[in-house]
Amino acid sequence: MPILDPNPPLFCPTGQYTQECKDELDAEHPGLLMDAKCTMMHDLTCKQNLAFAWDNTEHGCLHLDFFPPIDLTIVKHIPWIERNIPIPPGIYCEVCDLIKTKIAAGVYEPSNSAYRSR
Repeated sequence: MPILDPNPPLFCPTGQYTQECKDELDAEHPGLLMDAKCTMMHDLTCKQNLAFAWDNTEHGCLHLDFFPPIDLTIVKHIPWIERNIPIPPGIYCEVCDLIKTKIAAGVYEPSNSAYRSR
């Protein structure tokens, strides 16, 4: 980590930390820091400009020597299935009309999930 200058110089765009990035940072957090601290923060950000990713084209990956990939053991999920309650044939049409009414009213919602039988 670089040593901070108690009297930082005026902002000078450095590497990835451009004038647009500075303006965006100042616009997002107005009045968060006093002017002297804000100038010091911009100086630190200029010195550490490669540590920040201002958009997706600038982001990187962790070095594999320091952070090797982790293998996670995964147990395959088997969804449970319950049979629907059988509707007696004598009231089948009434039940279907009742369910359609509930769906139209928004009480029931159509579903395609694995647990829709519950």
